[in-house]
Amino acid sequence: MEAFSSYNYVRNQTDDYTVDVSGGIVICWILSVLTIFGNSLVILAFITEKSLRSNPANLFILNLSVSDLLTGIFSFPLYTLWLMFGYWPFGEGVCKMWMIIDYTASAVSICGIILISLDRYWMLKLKLKYRQFQTSKRVTLMIVVSWAVLLPFYAIPILFWEKFRGEQIINYTNNCEMELMKSLAYNLLMVFIVFLMPLQIIVYLNSIVYREIRTRSRTQPVTHGIDSAVCNVAFSVTSENPQTMLKRHRKAAVTLTTLVTVFVICWTPYYIILIWSIVCDGCLSVTIYEVVNYLLWSNSTLNPFLYALTNLKIRECYYKFLGINYLKRRVHTEI
Repeated sequence: MEAFSSYNYVRNQTDDYTVDVSGGIVICWILSVLTIFGNSLVILAFITEKSLRSNPANLFILNLSVSDLLTGIFSFPLYTLWLMFGYWPFGEGVCKMWMIIDYTASAVSICGIILISLDRYWMLKLKLKYRQFQTSKRVTLMIVVSWAVLLPFYAIPILFWEKFRGEQIINYTNNCEMELMKSLAYNLLMVFIVFLMPLQIIVYLNSIVYREIRTRSRTQPVTHGIDSAVCNVAFSVTSENPQTMLKRHRKAAVTLTTLVTVFVICWTPYYIILIWSIVCDGCLSVTIYEVVNYLLWSNSTLNPFLYALTNLKIRECYYKFLGINYLKRRVHTEI
């Protein structure tokens, strides 16, 4: 997401800023390349691996990778170039396109975590009815609706707010930001809608999932011997064996826990700083703004590597694409 307006003012008023951040810019380009590379591999895995496409719920991972790829292609590079030049060199049209893609992709990523959490909740609650409930059409509809709602949510104010006000206060030859970001009320609304409310939903859904798994673990003991780190976020319920089903629920919970934990670590500092900047404008250094901004985007960098660590099939696709010999270890409970 774009940095805050007060920060933009500080940055543009600092003559030696480009020199000061030269080392950080190298890291920024590395993050951009890794984000594009990692998420491209995930998308390629879905294209080439039929077993991934056969499970409708895996479309949630694909959707998350698409939004993360947009972050790597647009958010990272254009913002890094902005840092390198010390001013926005691309004009109004590119600025507004960049903001729409950046904000929408970031929001879709959050929505993707919610949908994955909701899928886990349904899987536990519906049990054997889950396969009939979670169809490809239903998953696709949820994904399409998330994009259809979030895209105009950001596009309309970015494109038309200045026309509504009848004046343009942003100098797009030097700066790129949403005019509404100067509003205290809008910033507070964004903190609640984009972060606090989704976080509450994610925590609520996962607390129910973990409580349910814990209850079942006490009533249906599961033998050990399967690496719990090798797991899938979503999978088809193909067996009526209670122990097998419980193993799969526990393994999927590990992946979801990892994704949610990384999401919280990457996103929380940005919104803490945003709230603090509202309370005390100009109190924070430029470096802090840059770090939390890139930390937020780095969630898109980490996600595809988390998939590789926790999903056996995606990991095998990575090895195949990279030309690395890998002895496939099939476990009878892996789907």
